[in-house]
Amino acid sequence: MKLSGLRALVVVIAVMALFSLVGMGYTVAELEDIAANELIPKISAAAGLALVSSYTETKTEAELEELAVNGRTIGLRTAASGALSILYRAKTEEELMAILTGTADPMIRAAAIEPALMYLVVLTSEEEGFVLADYLKGLATTGKTYEMQLAAAKAYYIVAAGDLSQAGLETDAAGEGALALAAAEPLAGFYLFFPPLKTQVELEDLAINGATEGLRAAGGIALSTVLINSDLTAQEIQTTLLSIFGTKSAEYRDAYKVALANRYGS
Repeated sequence: MKLSGLRALVVVIAVMALFSLVGMGYTVAELEDIAANELIPKISAAAGLALVSSYTETKTEAELEELAVNGRTIGLRTAASGALSILYRAKTEEELMAILTGTADPMIRAAAIEPALMYLVVLTSEEEGFVLADYLKGLATTGKTYEMQLAAAKAYYIVAAGDLSQAGLETDAAGEGALALAAAEPLAGFYLFFPPLKTQVELEDLAINGATEGLRAAGGIALSTVLINSDLTAQEIQTTLLSIFGTKSAEYRDAYKVALANRYGS
């Protein structure tokens, strides 16, 4: 079904929307206190995600770049990098590609990934036989930096959305590199929206025990949506993150981090 791939990308939009959260449930001061002082990295990072909108409006690009690189905690660095990702939407294609392929700190390069997509998905070339999807798929392997590869991989799955299938994405996610990780986002959409739908237990198992990073990430992204739609409170999610500190898998912990960021911002 041609539209299935497009619908599977809904989860990507849902996850990206977290970077526009406004801290309505918690004040900016409260979120900054958590981001700056919380000892559990995923809780600190969750507060950072919830601070993104505020930092976009109150800090300059130079201030954010400094904080993204030298912020004392992962929460502060996450907040700054997320805010930069929004400000970088105003940059030109040349500026974004220079950041992605340059020698800046990985937190700076990461901020350029999402804004670069609006250019990558409409690339054209006068080269005979140029096929954008093929070009992006190749760039996802040969890009100068991992961030450039990941941007190309994400763009590839958007351009190829009409041809995506769960089986194909699972094959990609079972591999290695940027294509495998980027496949996790649309694959999570299939797990959430197309029968047979995966249960929360199945998603938890995949997020923890998936054979590859891509498969675990797919389980974690889908699980985060389930957790967001649950009745769990911020305190309950924090308690879980405390109990799983250093255990399970990074992807499983990330699911709870994303859910907590949602609670902090609602």
